[in-house]
Amino acid sequence: MQNQHIAIAADWSQTLRNISAGLCGDLSAQEIDTLRDQLTALAWSEGCPRADSFFAHTQTPHYRRQLIAAAPDGGYTMLLIAWPPGYVTPLHDHAGLWGIELVLDGALQVDEFYTDGDPTEPALQPQRSLLLGCGDAAVFTDPAYVHRCRNLSATQAALSLHVYGGVLHEYQSFTEVSDNLYRLSQQQAVLDSVSI
Repeated sequence: MQNQHIAIAADWSQTLRNISAGLCGDLSAQEIDTLRDQLTALAWSEGCPRADSFFAHTQTPHYRRQLIAAAPDGGYTMLLIAWPPGYVTPLHDHAGLWGIELVLDGALQVDEFYTDGDPTEPALQPQRSLLLGCGDAAVFTDPAYVHRCRNLSATQAALSLHVYGGVLHEYQSFTEVSDNLYRLSQQQAVLDSVSI
């Protein structure tokens, strides 16, 4: 695990703690939408972390995941994810957890799919592509949800806040093997740093 942290201003961090007070993993879709609305204001708040402040300390920017908040019972986790220019994730799920992925800096493209659930060679049904700028969020509640995220800029880093309804230890990635059929690979969700 790297010791390099994304700097978080005390006021911004306190606002995040206030929003997450009493939060649990078992939320309704309406409660998740309300949480998204509350979090969206953070993108415009004074002290909001920015991608450049994190990548300024490294010669070669790398994709980074930093845990910044978690419920003691594992009911939710919050991470900052730093995206180097042009970085693309593989198609992946979130182990059945709900999630909110809020852009704090830069722009991300999120390609959304749903899996048919076949455990050996699932098919993915494309749903939509979202173009998310600062303050925009992707929200998912369906366990069959799969997506791929991409930093749209070839020159600028991006930063996003991810809130999950539990602890994401493992997930599945999807590699296309033939026309719309995919091979599943179990992956470990690795944190680069922890600042809670």
